[in-house]
Amino acid sequence: MVAVTAFDTSQLSTFRTHHHFERYGEFKSAEEFAEYCRWADGHSARVYILGNGSNTLFARPSVRSLVLKNSLPRTIRSLGDGRVEVSSTVQINEVLNYCYQHALDSFYYLASVPASIGGALAMNAGRGKTHHCTIYDFVESVTYVHEGAVQTLSNAEIQRGYRRTMFTGIQRSLILSAVLRFDAAHFEHNPLTERRQWAKEHQDNTLPNCGTVFKYASYPIMNRLRGLRIGDAYFSSKTSNWILNKSSSSAPILTLIKVAKVLHYLSFKKIDLEVIEVD
Repeated sequence: MVAVTAFDTSQLSTFRTHHHFERYGEFKSAEEFAEYCRWADGHSARVYILGNGSNTLFARPSVRSLVLKNSLPRTIRSLGDGRVEVSSTVQINEVLNYCYQHALDSFYYLASVPASIGGALAMNAGRGKTHHCTIYDFVESVTYVHEGAVQTLSNAEIQRGYRRTMFTGIQRSLILSAVLRFDAAHFEHNPLTERRQWAKEHQDNTLPNCGTVFKYASYPIMNRLRGLRIGDAYFSSKTSNWILNKSSSSAPILTLIKVAKVLHYLSFKKIDLEVIEVD
């Protein structure tokens, strides 16, 4: 049974911008998700699957896309021999705490990322391009639903690139769960504490933000943009390629993004947005 509602909030994106959502719903099963997709077909609405909102930029004061909150049950189930089945709504840090408590290697470099497993899988979350480490180093398979059919793909079958996969963006493929495989590990220090300390030193979380803004950008250009302010949003002086926001509107953020794109265009440099714009 679909329950599409309209309401106003600033809590659906970690930028904390305020919007009127014309079409919003929550689903707790694959069947409910399929019902919402059929509703969207009947109302010519695009579908955006929302996890934590840590990579989401709502681009209009009134959002017309059907925004669907993933409220599937959160489960972590041991399959033995370091294999774990995790539902898409489980938080990254829940998995990392599980791994640390069971002396397992894991993607501890994501301890500073406020994302769900589903969001991390959809975005191919990783440590950074130069490190060649992503969450998929630990993925055995992903189970998802598309057009009402549940499918399971092995790691090798999942189409992906740097900070993107076949599940990225506004579309209808919902990740239900994943089977992850972790090797045994010995820790002299707590890797969760170490990563969180690194984040305090290198990432600017003094104001609402969505982390890294562009997945590809010229860092000489981005470094020159540090501190640039438009209204109540500005590029962080501490962390390059990072926008901090105090505005209730997304317009200043969109303007900062446009400035960066224009400078790259004039310099013949490649730039590609990582945050997902939803209208």
